[in-house]
Amino acid sequence: MELICPVCQERLSLNEQKKTLRCDNNHSFDRAKQGYWNLLLVQNKRSKDPGDNPEMIAARSDFLNAGYYAPVSDTLNELARQYTDTHPSVIDLGCGEGYYTLALQNTLDQAEILGLDISKHAIKAACKRSKSITWVVGSSANIPTENHSLDLAVIVFSRILGEPIANALKEDGHLIIAYPGERHLYSLREAIYDEVRETDSSPQSALGTQFERIDERRVHFEIELTSRDALHNLFMMTPHGQRAAKQLADYQQFTTEVDIHLAVFKKSA
Repeated sequence: MELICPVCQERLSLNEQKKTLRCDNNHSFDRAKQGYWNLLLVQNKRSKDPGDNPEMIAARSDFLNAGYYAPVSDTLNELARQYTDTHPSVIDLGCGEGYYTLALQNTLDQAEILGLDISKHAIKAACKRSKSITWVVGSSANIPTENHSLDLAVIVFSRILGEPIANALKEDGHLIIAYPGERHLYSLREAIYDEVRETDSSPQSALGTQFERIDERRVHFEIELTSRDALHNLFMMTPHGQRAAKQLADYQQFTTEVDIHLAVFKKSA
């Protein structure tokens, strides 16, 4: 999978020592000691240290490694296998610490996989999962691949930007988006808010008319959290975060629903 320069959009080439990427305009990027590439330009950062912080990354890693969301990953992998052929080029946008990315690599036949996240802390953690996945610090608004070069893009609970994805995908490429359903963590939300509002989190509005939905699966099950650590890790993964931690500080265990939709899109004609 070819990466492109975030400055001039020319193709980046790897030097003989495999430690530096350089384009024809002599912009260069060194591989970090952990193995990733940082292609996020300073002027494209919204803060000094964008994205999830180390505490959030550690919590998500511990929670996902415990298998609570394994059915979500399994369904994602099933759809990815269904909508790709042999040796696909795949990008996981907002890959976090790489839990779903690694599962995709283990599922897809001879896939070239790129994990992209704006958080340097997330990508550093992701590097520990696999050395054969290309890990990049970057923005989904500026996907660092050539236009029309990817077979599949995946977004799991992350930012959705239709135009950059449409540019990056091949004409017959697909996009899979995992997003929360109305019942997702409902018991948790009931416990911390006086009124639980149902919101429309469907990705179609973010994609506009550039994509057509062709398939969808719902993954709906209960999880039982039997320790404070597990509860804390879940809190840190959600937008409810610190509020939930304070409201449920005395709970020793908690049961709640997981309600995730996985929608498959193709580019509109």
